[in-house]
Amino acid sequence: MQKKILLVILGTIFVAFAIIVVFSSISIRDFGIKGAEEKAQIAAELVQDGLTAHMLSGTMDNREFFLKKIENSKNIESLWLSRSESVIKQFDKGFNNEVARDEIDKKVLKNGIVHKEIVETSRDAKLRITIPYVATAHTNPNCMTCHNAKEGEVLGTVSMVLNISDVRYNGFVITSVILGISIIILFIVFFIITRSMKPLSSLFESINFVMSSAQKGDYSKRIASRSKELEYQNVATWINSLLSKIETTLQEIENVAGRFLSKKEHQHPDMLIEVRDMIHELSDIYKFKNTIEFDEDKKQVYARIGLILSLKFGLKNFSIAESINTNHVPQIVYSNGGLSSDIGSNCRALRIKQTVHSEQFPNICETCSKLTEHYICIPYTISDGFEILLNIAFDKKEDVEKTIKNIPRLQNYIDSARPELVSKNLTEILRFSSTVDSLTGLFNRKYLDEYVEKIMAQSLRTKISYGILMIDIDYFKMVNDNYGHDIGDNAIRILSATLKENIREADMAFRFGGEEFLILLHNCEEGSSVAVAEKIRQAFEKKAIKAPNSQEFYKTLSVGVSDFPKDGDTIWKCIKFADIALYDAKHNGRNCVKKFDFSMMEDKKDKDF
Repeated sequence: MQKKILLVILGTIFVAFAIIVVFSSISIRDFGIKGAEEKAQIAAELVQDGLTAHMLSGTMDNREFFLKKIENSKNIESLWLSRSESVIKQFDKGFNNEVARDEIDKKVLKNGIVHKEIVETSRDAKLRITIPYVATAHTNPNCMTCHNAKEGEVLGTVSMVLNISDVRYNGFVITSVILGISIIILFIVFFIITRSMKPLSSLFESINFVMSSAQKGDYSKRIASRSKELEYQNVATWINSLLSKIETTLQEIENVAGRFLSKKEHQHPDMLIEVRDMIHELSDIYKFKNTIEFDEDKKQVYARIGLILSLKFGLKNFSIAESINTNHVPQIVYSNGGLSSDIGSNCRALRIKQTVHSEQFPNICETCSKLTEHYICIPYTISDGFEILLNIAFDKKEDVEKTIKNIPRLQNYIDSARPELVSKNLTEILRFSSTVDSLTGLFNRKYLDEYVEKIMAQSLRTKISYGILMIDIDYFKMVNDNYGHDIGDNAIRILSATLKENIREADMAFRFGGEEFLILLHNCEEGSSVAVAEKIRQAFEKKAIKAPNSQEFYKTLSVGVSDFPKDGDTIWKCIKFADIALYDAKHNGRNCVKKFDFSMMEDKKDKDF
């Protein structure tokens, strides 16, 4: 930069000096020529005055000495006279053949205009000048008294050749002196400017280097000012202070923001761009977290995560599976793009707790390889015993590599969702535990109250029937009295297991209270409910119940059966009717199944119950 500035300044000064030298040379030349012309003019006037004097004194024949004297003057090489035709006719050609010698003389005799001409060669320079004598009656003496001429008529000319080589030489010398002085001044200016520009140039180069580094993302470089000038030092101090603030602030922002974000494998080389991206990422994560805080359950949270994966990361075909201690087989909780096949518990990523993708090794995960050729499986531990698995399928290998780079960003969203998933999972567990009997694992009476209200309207609308079984262990009090409550609890557990073994997944079993159990058989055909009840009764009476001292005993069941909506227009009525049938079974020998009939009702008014 310093060289450019110096070249511009010196170039400008050089051009200025060159113009001055040229104009000086031209001016000196013109001045010398003008001086020669004035000398010629003076000589011509002397000739004219001398000839006039000779004419008046009658000594014209002696004019040759006078003319030679003038011709011998310095720088005058030759001098001659030319007479006009009228003068030749009146006074003859003169003693030295004073007639026009060349076309110039003729031209001046004709037009009466002074002619000047410079002839230059490599060796010398000459000025040819021809001056006319014009007749006039207004001078003293009067030209008309001696010449037969008209006013304004050219009587003759005086021509002379002057050597002006000394003018050219003097101009050259003066020009050379000016040029030499200019060169000296130019060197002095160059030295002064160079010395003055050095600290400024050094400061500029340092600023250029520091700013170039900052442009590339390196804010650690600082400006070094070698000048003692306060202005230069202030500029360096201000810029360095600004860079220090920028660097420190960016580092602090990056450190603080980095606590909330997973560290990326490849960061942007420019810290400012990296911090900007981190702030945008934190803003998006905050919006996401703020949204899921008000979602009702995990299902909505998974849907939000799925939306982020689709919109922000451009994933098209993926699924989210959930694995909880109570169910080790991952269950699909969200899918997009058709990837909804269940993932087995032997999924490699879930087993080793590490990300697995198809580019690591051919067929690295047999479970995922059956679903798609290119894939990534990412396991996330949400809490103890609670995991989710993100399974992503791709069309091309390049898409796998691209998504691998985004795994830390994916981790940020899962991390922000983790507290909400844990909270909502605990809520579901608490809700489930409040509706499940702790001894048997069956639904309790509280859940029955909620469940009946939901299914009753649906069953009436879709015309789905339910078989209702009310079950009671015969002489259960004797078990507690003879063997204790622990054995009684064991008998209840065995009955619970028997119920689960003999009903379908769509059917619901409830612990109604004590040793009483209720079963709702979904979409049960007429007559099937009694068959199921009989199947349960026979299965239970074959189950041995262990007593202390390795003793075993067996118990029987009494079962009451009713059908909804055949026996009543509400499920609650049918439950009551099944209870009446159970009462009838107990009073008719126990260990049997009784189908509800209105004849069982002691009070016929109960028919309208």
